[in-house]
Amino acid sequence: MDLKAAKAELREKSRPYQTYSYYLIIPIFIILVFLLSLVGYNKGTFGTIVFVFVIFAHVWASKLDLVRKRKHVAPILMYVTQGLGVILMVLLVTEVSAGGTGNIALGLSSLILLPIEIIAIVFFFISANDIKKAYPTMKEDAKAARLEYQELIRSK
Repeated sequence: MDLKAAKAELREKSRPYQTYSYYLIIPIFIILVFLLSLVGYNKGTFGTIVFVFVIFAHVWASKLDLVRKRKHVAPILMYVTQGLGVILMVLLVTEVSAGGTGNIALGLSSLILLPIEIIAIVFFFISANDIKKAYPTMKEDAKAARLEYQELIRSK
């Protein structure tokens, strides 16, 4: 087997395990970002990082054929949350510039975005379970492909 084919096989066999890991880590990051925002920490940077991870996980999950279509629900909910967050921030800026306090926009954002994020967290865990059921030997397959690829690199 040549190096290029081994690398493609490594990518293909490790994709389910990587996606599974992302589908477990993303909800933990979402909860962490929420807890940090409760103590007054600016969550902008962490929210962006979580959003990038969601995009990666969604792209990788779309390539998993054995997993149900339910795998798309959580990332789409996160996209909706980000879009609504932008709209609500525009409302916040508009309200503050008109002389208001911004409490209405912040209240709307917490009433709308938090439940959507909670539903997304649930669907991330459900989808991770679906990936685990569809690929029961994903960890071993990924390790075997990685070892084969590393042996091929060492032999050259």
